[in-house]
Amino acid sequence: MDIQFLILLTLFTKSNCDLVLKQVLILSRHNVRTPLAKNLELMTPKIWPVWKEKRGYLTAKGALLEGFMGAYFSKWLQKEGLLTDQCPTEQELYVYANSAQRTVASAQAFVDDGFPGCNVTVHSQTNSDPIFNPIVHNKTAAYKQEALDQMQKKLRLLSLKSCYDQIEKILDYEQSKLCLEQGKCDLNTDKNQPYVAAGAKPNLTGPLKISKSAIDSFIMENYEGFHSNEVAWGMLPNEQKWYSIIDLSRGYHNVIFNTTVIAKDVAKPLVKYMSEMLLKDDPPKVLFLMGHDANIYTVLNLMGFKPYYLEKQYEVTPAGGKIVFQKWWDKKIKQYFLKVNYVYQSTDGMRKGYRLSLEYPPEFTLLELNGCTINNEGYCPWQDFKKLLTKFISA
Repeated sequence: MDIQFLILLTLFTKSNCDLVLKQVLILSRHNVRTPLAKNLELMTPKIWPVWKEKRGYLTAKGALLEGFMGAYFSKWLQKEGLLTDQCPTEQELYVYANSAQRTVASAQAFVDDGFPGCNVTVHSQTNSDPIFNPIVHNKTAAYKQEALDQMQKKLRLLSLKSCYDQIEKILDYEQSKLCLEQGKCDLNTDKNQPYVAAGAKPNLTGPLKISKSAIDSFIMENYEGFHSNEVAWGMLPNEQKWYSIIDLSRGYHNVIFNTTVIAKDVAKPLVKYMSEMLLKDDPPKVLFLMGHDANIYTVLNLMGFKPYYLEKQYEVTPAGGKIVFQKWWDKKIKQYFLKVNYVYQSTDGMRKGYRLSLEYPPEFTLLELNGCTINNEGYCPWQDFKKLLTKFISA
């Protein structure tokens, strides 16, 4: 680090009162949805909770929570002077969602509560959107083998015996159809099989996928506010019990989306789009993108973010959570800076349906990029970030 850069950061640290927010890009995960797995009834003899909405759809509770986020961000953006209390134009706020029902509906809830009566357009495609679709693009045999090798390596590094033991007890797995009819009776010893093919999402079959699917349902049940005796049939009564199984879900997503070669391929269209929008001469003041956990996992990996920890949350990429890229102008030293936060609601706040406001904000966790050194307040020079974005576009 050279002397000039140290002086710049020192000057900037002393001039936070002179900061003006100039641009924001928000990459969000959809809010609470119904479980995705089609085979939950095969995993346990127990009866799963009944949902009102279709499989994989945003729930009414999810829309409520996303509306709270929209209302909070609207007030925050007004407080920082980026937006006014008038209905925003598309040059001020541009909203773009993936084509799935849960993403479009989440984005709609965000703008309806954040900007009531403004009829903000949620842009989306009718069919599968290549910007958001987390599929493999590389068709070569060499790439496929490298991706599979990296996934297998991550699988070998997992140590999940106690987690598998716990999930088997919760599911009463030995009495499940998977065990009794298919002979898959031991999550610790049954085989995980990774899958990579051009035009498809990276996938994994076996005990890790089974466990992840069950835990996904538990997490959504908890957010939705099902009675505590219905969430995992009352067998996750406290944080200790949740943490006894949560590494199964984290391990699955780490294998599927967090290998470098997969993230670089899968996230490239979205990161290129984000980079181009951030570097435009006349971009929207606020760009709001609504996608999935796969988008957040792979974007964070491709862009080179350092590991992070979210307080008061079991998920690494929580439902309704948002990566918020902020471009700030320091009037005193005439420099642009970047700050990135993960903004999300706590698990307890989501379950209880806490309304958000400037007085009662969501959780903020600072994120740090490799190649963009932050100061004590979490800001890094925009010029360094710009170099990274230029690299992402040309890659």
